[in-house]
Amino acid sequence: MKLVSCVTGEEIRTGRTLRAVSGQAWKFERIAERADGIHHVHVSRPGGKLGRIHREFHPSVFGCEITVEITWRKSVSHAAYRTWSKVDDYLLAGLFALVPLAFFEHYHWSEYIVSVLGR
Repeated sequence: MKLVSCVTGEEIRTGRTLRAVSGQAWKFERIAERADGIHHVHVSRPGGKLGRIHREFHPSVFGCEITVEITWRKSVSHAAYRTWSKVDDYLLAGLFALVPLAFFEHYHWSEYIVSVLGR
């Protein structure tokens, strides 16, 4: 994820001073993702006796936008990892389902089940 200025089109690095529409100067700290999935800009400024004041704003407050770059390799590897984890979960669940069945068949009613099915 990158913070990009809408005016110049250049990437804004961490630690750079941003000016809000209201005129306040803020130091860019990082890009934060909220619970609703929207990315916000985490900024701070000196607060006197309070230390630093931290806030999160929408990038449009600073005349910026957030671009998310996903490379195809990262996308494919993520999809393969998710697929393999699901396959692995289902194989493990199948193993846990078959072990009690095999135990039951081997030790309980095995002769009766074979005689009923063999008729």
